[in-house]
Amino acid sequence: MICRSVFGRTLGGDAARQVVGAFARYQRGSGVGGLLSLLGLPGGIGARARAWRLRGEVARIHAVLDRLVAAALAPGAAPSLIRAMAEAALPGSGEPLSPLAFRNEAATLFLAGHETTASTMAWAWFLLSQAPGAAARLRAEADAVLQGRAARFEDLPALPFARAVVEETLRLYPPIPLLARQAQQEVELAGRRVPKGAVVMAVPWLLHRHRALWEQPDHFRPERFLPGAPPRPRHAYIPFSLGPRVCTGAHFALAEAMICLATLAQRFAPRLAPGARVFPVCRLTLKPGETLPMLLERRA
Repeated sequence: MICRSVFGRTLGGDAARQVVGAFARYQRGSGVGGLLSLLGLPGGIGARARAWRLRGEVARIHAVLDRLVAAALAPGAAPSLIRAMAEAALPGSGEPLSPLAFRNEAATLFLAGHETTASTMAWAWFLLSQAPGAAARLRAEADAVLQGRAARFEDLPALPFARAVVEETLRLYPPIPLLARQAQQEVELAGRRVPKGAVVMAVPWLLHRHRALWEQPDHFRPERFLPGAPPRPRHAYIPFSLGPRVCTGAHFALAEAMICLATLAQRFAPRLAPGARVFPVCRLTLKPGETLPMLLERRA
């Protein structure tokens, strides 16, 4: 879906699988400190060693993205986000994006557009498998609204519980659990001096489970996001960040997740495989380990 959204409807399939596979292998290597860090060697050495080890995956990602960008910008290509970006000019200079900038933007959009939603969907099915009441309510809503067909964008207002499930999943397992910002100048923050160049961390993983902000913060309760639920502090919930750097794909991601969740809930009831242990692993995104073994039960 993200491949077609970014690069055009005629692209997808094989190219998307190549990039996803390369990104997955890159994440497995990039998020681990490795032996050098364990031995206490300087971080720069460890970072350079990881970069050297992952250079093949980086080259594969770049090669596929370069081909996709070229195809999306070719004469007669279908409309796409990349083409719209190519036709725009940078503020101030009036110049278009450079080929390198295009590749970097494409890599960011692709990673942010598929990995985060995939992780959210995985966590949603896991949470629903542990909450039979919520799963039954989701199925009843989907059955009543969709009556066996796939969900469409215009159905979303009639699927408030599906949205609540997605939002509660994002609260408990935010795809990006750490948000880093570098101070561009010296400021005072909450009574503390923050020097220029310092890194300030906002941590959705902790904020979303803070007992001063949430009732039963470690419980899966989609009802807290339904219309009419008690209001919450504005900055207590930031799965898509906030402010000038807020995620530009937030509405796209919510719509995509709701459509998938409601459509599939009519037909399948995933449940956790017996004996499976699930624990969060933070690399570039927050994932349920390397695998999430589920048994897929088909509904009558």
